[in-house]
Amino acid sequence: MGGVNGGEADACGGDGRPTATLLLDDDPSSDAALDVAPESTNVLVVSASRSMREVVEEWRRRAGTLPAALGVITYAEFDRSASAAPSGTPSRKPLSGGDITVTSMSDPADLRRLGTAVTLYLDDWVDTDRETLVYVDALDPFVDANGVESTFQFLHLLVQSVDQSAADVVVRLDPSTTDERTINTYRPLFGRVVDATTTRTLDDDELHALLANGRRRFVLRSLLDQPTLELDRLATRLARWENDIDEPTDTQHTRAYTALASVHLPRLTEAGIVTFDRSAERVRLADGNWSADRLRRYLTAPLDDDG
Repeated sequence: MGGVNGGEADACGGDGRPTATLLLDDDPSSDAALDVAPESTNVLVVSASRSMREVVEEWRRRAGTLPAALGVITYAEFDRSASAAPSGTPSRKPLSGGDITVTSMSDPADLRRLGTAVTLYLDDWVDTDRETLVYVDALDPFVDANGVESTFQFLHLLVQSVDQSAADVVVRLDPSTTDERTINTYRPLFGRVVDATTTRTLDDDELHALLANGRRRFVLRSLLDQPTLELDRLATRLARWENDIDEPTDTQHTRAYTALASVHLPRLTEAGIVTFDRSAERVRLADGNWSADRLRRYLTAPLDDDG
């Protein structure tokens, strides 16, 4: 798995082992901003407030595509007639438009039933050759419904279950509505904690200086059109653009590739504007405290190129 919300941490450790991440963030739709490869990842979203349609639309908007398999356990569109199979276990409803299924739930206080619903997805996906990510988009409603201790016990079992399935789990907790004592209670359950609220905001002078380079402006224009790109493809596009040819030579491609990997992408990553996954050689726009509209405004303004 890749970076969480701007590349501040990985959802999976560098040795490839599955990990559990506590994401401190005020944006419930951060699942679509995680640095995963959608075409080779199963994603299960657990949401107390977002509907299936909202999850799907957010993935398409931010990632440009849907995961290979997308499951949503939602409490936002409960249908009593379809909520349970005859055995009483949570049932899933397949939807058109891809490998998409939804499980409608009614009571966030029923953590045992939620655990069963998650396990059913993990069991179905365990034999696939794809990675699996479980994303709980807001822990707060479950804490409110069950209390800190019961939610702690649920998270402990969830992390164990996900680990046994060789999957990753990311649980989002809103630090603006959760006291520090509660956050510290949950920290030991997770292999890593990512505080996405610490993303630094670029001031106008910093952003102007960063974008006073033609190659960096080209990268950002490309990512605004297509939020995720392979580094090799981005280098090819850059070589075509700066040499004004359809088929760049190997030397021209290598020059563009090296400049991106060693200079420009690290600069943009440090500023929190892009996420650069070196191991996967993948580049994507990062969610930060900067405005995409503001970025577009700077990209269309005349700037002195710093070379």
